[in-house]
Amino acid sequence: MNQNKITLYPSNWLYNAGVIGFLKILKEEDVNKIEWGYGTIKIPKEWFLNGKGKDPIPYSAKLLINKIVSDEDFKKWLKKKDKKKKDKEETNEDKYKDYVKKYFSHSVEDGYKYVRAGGKWFFGSNTPYQNLVQKKEWLEFQLFKLVEKCIELDNSGQLVCSFCKKKNIPSDFLKKEKSLEKRLVVFGDPHTDELGASIGKFPNSFWNNKSSILICPFCVFLFIHHRISFIPISEGEIFINAPDFKLIWDLNKFAENILMREKEYEIRKILGSSLLQWAIKRRTLLGAWTMMNIEVIVKRRVKRDGKSEEIIDYFDLPQDITRILLDYEIANLIERIEEEKIFDLILSGKFSELEKANYFVLKAILKLKNKERISDNDPIRKYFKKLDLIYLQKVSNILPELYVKILEKTGR
Repeated sequence: MNQNKITLYPSNWLYNAGVIGFLKILKEEDVNKIEWGYGTIKIPKEWFLNGKGKDPIPYSAKLLINKIVSDEDFKKWLKKKDKKKKDKEETNEDKYKDYVKKYFSHSVEDGYKYVRAGGKWFFGSNTPYQNLVQKKEWLEFQLFKLVEKCIELDNSGQLVCSFCKKKNIPSDFLKKEKSLEKRLVVFGDPHTDELGASIGKFPNSFWNNKSSILICPFCVFLFIHHRISFIPISEGEIFINAPDFKLIWDLNKFAENILMREKEYEIRKILGSSLLQWAIKRRTLLGAWTMMNIEVIVKRRVKRDGKSEEIIDYFDLPQDITRILLDYEIANLIERIEEEKIFDLILSGKFSELEKANYFVLKAILKLKNKERISDNDPIRKYFKKLDLIYLQKVSNILPELYVKILEKTGR
């Protein structure tokens, strides 16, 4: 970390998803402040420093809180009455009035949102990070104080964070039993019940013993954004991971745009289309190692023994397919054809069928020139939906070139 910027390096998919989730909640003017490097990003350190003057929380916390409460009627929550106090007509607004007045006198709405965000994500029942930060700790802003302490330590701490690889965890954090410090830095099920180790209990499928890894408070703060980065699909949620933050950012943006048009796209096609768009718009060659490490993380809910639980799957495309889709010239030819069935052939690795498809295109062109009708069972319909003469003539020029370039790229 330098004086004004924090450099983030790609790590495992959980950490990468956290970083991308954080970037997704930034304002447009904030995104312009990011410095994109070769795989890395640099972000302003001031975003994570505790609020100065009247502000009790840092700017980054405000962004997260606004995101957490953005999907509900906030005014309705304010007027909601406390179920536990049946004899008292006390609303949430009444309950936290003194607290908000004390810490958020500059913005009452921010104060109530802060309380509500903690209840939705941390200390309420069935919350995403239940038991990670307790109510009292949240109301005392302890999480953000520890994040700032971690940033200030940089590499002068005693223990190394397994996510950012920096030496920024004081060893006394592990000695404080039942403390926020220990809960934060020992990665376990409060961080994510799908993967976190259940310390002292039966380990889940991710861990083969009862030990865990260490994570610094700063990485914890980034990590809790990881659910924001996942994109809803018909089968669950997905996140496209790669060893480069700019590539991850672009691929997930492309995937979101694709799904706005085609909500029922299968995962293979979402990834393939995202790679295609990246090749066309960025025109940058990727190294073989980068290509090998592009994958889709898939979260699904399944029923086991009558109970619903979340599972995580991984999906990637064969290396020759990835290499083809990331070639600018090939990607451009595929885009010009504008036919999903041809794209499916390429995704499936059925390259030789492009020759067959072109044969039927040429036959269809002859029929159309002779004013013949193309029948419903004509083989051309296996490959193309659009069957007008001008379009097919364009395709007949593209397909042979596409096939040759694919063979050259795959070395066949």
